[in-house]
Amino acid sequence: MQNVLLCGLIVLCSFTLEVITGFGGTVIAVSFVTALLGMHTGVVTLTFVAMVPQLSVVLRNRRSIDWKNYLIIVGIMLPFLFAGRLLQGAVDSAVLKRILAVFIILVSAFRLIQYFRTGRKADEEEEPKAVSWYSYLALVGAGLVHGMFSSGGPLAIVYATTAIREKDRFRTTLCLLWVTLNTILSVTYIADGSVTGEILRTILIMVPFVIAGVILGSLAVSKVNGKVFTLLVYICLLLTGIFMLI
Repeated sequence: MQNVLLCGLIVLCSFTLEVITGFGGTVIAVSFVTALLGMHTGVVTLTFVAMVPQLSVVLRNRRSIDWKNYLIIVGIMLPFLFAGRLLQGAVDSAVLKRILAVFIILVSAFRLIQYFRTGRKADEEEEPKAVSWYSYLALVGAGLVHGMFSSGGPLAIVYATTAIREKDRFRTTLCLLWVTLNTILSVTYIADGSVTGEILRTILIMVPFVIAGVILGSLAVSKVNGKVFTLLVYICLLLTGIFMLI
């Protein structure tokens, strides 16, 4: 029980950040939660509880959804999501997570250097830049990783930070993406018997902590302007890469 309550505090902090930025909650939480509860229990639990803050953002900001980019991301990630689900347990997850973590750290560090070098403001009316080829490749990796660990967010951000510039559209579109993918994963977990009585009890214990994270994140996000939001996204991306190495 002590481990479960500690996981609850981790979930509260990580999903407060997810409500603010639209991503990062599961990735930050997964290393700690799986260490405390085990890989299988941790991943399945986070898949279910993550949908609470994600769905709350979507319902409150549904008019801000960028449907074009949502469909592009889902269309690329979805086939590889199922491939990742099949690979779960069949590959050395520790090695794969470290490779991905290094890639994420390099990308986020490059974006931060670029941000400070140009001194550019995050203008909400700025036109999206052309999306590079490696951003689409990152979506392939995001699908695989999300299928295996329910935490493909950092790789999807490589695409989203270029294609979706405005804060609310960015957050809401990403949260709709996670709701979609996590719903699919949840159905597969239920179908294959992964949701045991123990996992169900753990999920129920996590819910109050997640709701508290939603409330705190919702209060904080209105105080974050476009420039700070962009910087926060890059910092969060860097932190998720670092946490994946732990």
